[in-house]
Amino acid sequence: MLAPSADAKETVATRPREVWIDYARGLGVVLVVLGHVLGGLVRANLFPDATQAAWIDYTLYTFHMPLFFFLSGLNVQFSLRRGAATFLTGKLWTIAYPYVLWSLIQGVIIMTLSRDANIPIYPKDLAEIWRSPIGQFWFLYALMICHIVVALVPNKWVVIAIAAIGFLSYWIMPVRPTLALTLHHFPFYLLGVYASRMVGAWRPHVMALPVVCLAFAVAVYLGGQWSGMDANGPASLPACILGIAGVVIGCKLLDRSHRWLAAVGLMSMTIYILHILAGSGIRVLMLKMHVPPDPWLYLVAGTAAGVVLPMIAHVVLQRFKLLTAFGLAPLNDRRRAPQVAISDPSARA
Repeated sequence: MLAPSADAKETVATRPREVWIDYARGLGVVLVVLGHVLGGLVRANLFPDATQAAWIDYTLYTFHMPLFFFLSGLNVQFSLRRGAATFLTGKLWTIAYPYVLWSLIQGVIIMTLSRDANIPIYPKDLAEIWRSPIGQFWFLYALMICHIVVALVPNKWVVIAIAAIGFLSYWIMPVRPTLALTLHHFPFYLLGVYASRMVGAWRPHVMALPVVCLAFAVAVYLGGQWSGMDANGPASLPACILGIAGVVIGCKLLDRSHRWLAAVGLMSMTIYILHILAGSGIRVLMLKMHVPPDPWLYLVAGTAAGVVLPMIAHVVLQRFKLLTAFGLAPLNDRRRAPQVAISDPSARA
């Protein structure tokens, strides 16, 4: 890819940030935390209503990770104007580096506290993170693959063909290893990449939100029945698309006054990386303090901790100028502490 012109560089440096994307990332990461906290409670036998837990889990997983891949693709074409080499170098720091660093940090902590862990981790697991992600870090691994393919394959129709073949291959796999989720989520990433201008220009009508929400509820119910609660199965695809559409519509209809949600979105990378340690830590602490095992109390407390504690950590690390060192900010990031989504050309995954 040719180096960008001076005009392109100026455009890259001055492009205003779209606040609705921060809102969507904020809402999306809260749903991710909620899903992982719920899963931890189920594995710890703290959420006794298995049917209710299964439906909540199914509803979340039909769309919340495809949503993140979609959002991660929205700024890719814009970022690629700097050139493929510059684009991938930046992703090595903001995705590959935190993947390795935080896989090791989280893995060591869980090994140290193995007695209280729902899913134990062993040294061999850490030695194999180059091919087998642990915990939530599969997302970073898969996202890096998506970035590499789009940056290095110049023909978009070839990329779309690769995504379509991978998508269909995922559905017919008898066994789906974690990294196979890349095949399922790559098309949603490409939807963000190639439809970014159309999505950015779209101004939904206020009545679109209740219609889409109702359709989503119907699709979840039918998809759950027909798919056997397989959130990534073919029967769940309508719920997935409607869930993403509902988040986009809802966030586009919000005005710019929702500073707290924008702040959550701006810190979504930190929340995603740290929420397992925070949410699980609160559950273990509450058990040790003999807090009555009310499933909803634990779910709310774990979700709140999984969002708020990483945000506090983000602000502290930023104050001491350590965000970049921990892979939570780009190398050239000179932003102040995120108060609200203001003009900011940086595109975080």
